[in-house]
Amino acid sequence: MEEGKPFHVLSLTGGGFRGLYTARVLQELEQRAGRPIGQCFDLIAGTSIGGILALAVAFDRPMDVVISAFREFGPKIFRPKGNLAGLTSSKYDTEPLCAVVDTILPVGATLADARRPLVIPALNLTTGRQQILKTRHNAEWTRDSKYSVKEVALATAGAPIYFPIASLDNQLFADGGLFANAPDLVALHEASKFFGQPDSAVRMLSVGTLSSTYALPASTYRKRGVWQWLRPPEFPLIQTILAAQQQFSLQIVEHRLGDGHVRIDGQPPDAVMGDVGLDKVSLESQEVLLGLAAKHVTDVIGTERVQQFLAHSPGQWLYTEN
Repeated sequence: MEEGKPFHVLSLTGGGFRGLYTARVLQELEQRAGRPIGQCFDLIAGTSIGGILALAVAFDRPMDVVISAFREFGPKIFRPKGNLAGLTSSKYDTEPLCAVVDTILPVGATLADARRPLVIPALNLTTGRQQILKTRHNAEWTRDSKYSVKEVALATAGAPIYFPIASLDNQLFADGGLFANAPDLVALHEASKFFGQPDSAVRMLSVGTLSSTYALPASTYRKRGVWQWLRPPEFPLIQTILAAQQQFSLQIVEHRLGDGHVRIDGQPPDAVMGDVGLDKVSLESQEVLLGLAAKHVTDVIGTERVQQFLAHSPGQWLYTEN
């Protein structure tokens, strides 16, 4: 690596169908860069739907294709199975999610085929520990390379209540968003520990899903029990946990990187808040997500802080399989 050359990281937050917002931001950046957006970064991190998007980015899949797939398959993915769905069984089936993964990722591909270094958080329920699924950007790592990208996608996106528990290498996995919905801190640790990059060299572009905060009104019933905290369709406790640990991760990374951390995200206006959610896929929801993404990225795309990413030439970090 050239001394003094910055190390660029792309970090993509989880958020269910709100990942359409992220895809639209990436589409705008890709068009401005004039090349696949993955070619602008040394490391790509993503959790849950952000993990699926990170996989697409690491394979240089056009964001136009990703957005079309989201809009086509979204209503099929988030189609409830019945009135008790989410209470006595997972709210949604996995098959439509598999279909969108097959549309935006190379069928049969493994992590060994990725063109860019990746870190994908998932929660290993068999070991009871977090697990970061990675490409082989360290010569000694061989475990994850054999995993199919579909298996990795389902492992990081297996949100409890919403989707069935995933299986990978005869182990059970749930959504990485349970501990790293915004994988910024995971990515920064990876850059420091395994790429040998000091914080001063790291530049991180973090893209959200309009999900950084979840607040309750003052009129909220204070003596909440299981039903009030876990009632469908919002599942307030899950929303609270995701937003809280996301804010915690972002704050630490912002403190460490300062101006080297660029976040593209926002909060939906009150008038359209009801149209946006983890599993809200109506045409109104799609228009809100696409419109806000276009607005937020347009506000910053001409700035030097964003242009530095689009002009970057990443290093060669991946080891080939023997």
